[in-house]
Amino acid sequence: MNRQHYTRTSGMNIVKRYLWFSQASLIICLVICYLMLPSVIDNNGGASNFGDGFPTVIPYTLGFALSALLLWAAASKLSEMEQKLRKTPALVATIGVLDLLVLLTTFDRKVNHLYYLVHDYLGVTLFAYEFALSVWIVYKTKSFATALFLLVGSIGSLIGLLSLVGPLRLLFAGQMIGGIGFGLVLTVGLPSAVAALS
Repeated sequence: MNRQHYTRTSGMNIVKRYLWFSQASLIICLVICYLMLPSVIDNNGGASNFGDGFPTVIPYTLGFALSALLLWAAASKLSEMEQKLRKTPALVATIGVLDLLVLLTTFDRKVNHLYYLVHDYLGVTLFAYEFALSVWIVYKTKSFATALFLLVGSIGSLIGLLSLVGPLRLLFAGQMIGGIGFGLVLTVGLPSAVAALS
């Protein structure tokens, strides 16, 4: 095994850890929020409701902030590895930026309707971006597992959308299913997509 291969493998293992921790921290913190305030499900509320007050605002903020920081760390490590990776670090860093914007707009979203819409559209943008990135990863990896995870994420997004427009009342469940599906595409599929580019 030559030194370049060892360095790339070692670097990718670090990226994988950052990606897993980023997704796990967000999901675990949102589950903690739900356990603290299960009435959000009864009221067809989304994850943003956990940012409205104490004590759920603490794990809610921690989950999104940790996710963003760890995604930026993964992007930074990717950018150190090889020029062949082209725009992949920026693709990962963008998720972190959107996570942070969703977090920051949570707290003022009830000030007026404009802030509320900005927050909602950022949430939709995050899910749309995650979906597009997932499709790219599935295309690059041509993996059954990542395609299956994309299907799970898409079903979750559809449940969330139908909950927003009326027929269903499962917004938080849809967000969680969509987030888990996307998180699995990212953590399992992105390293393979990067290997295909190298």
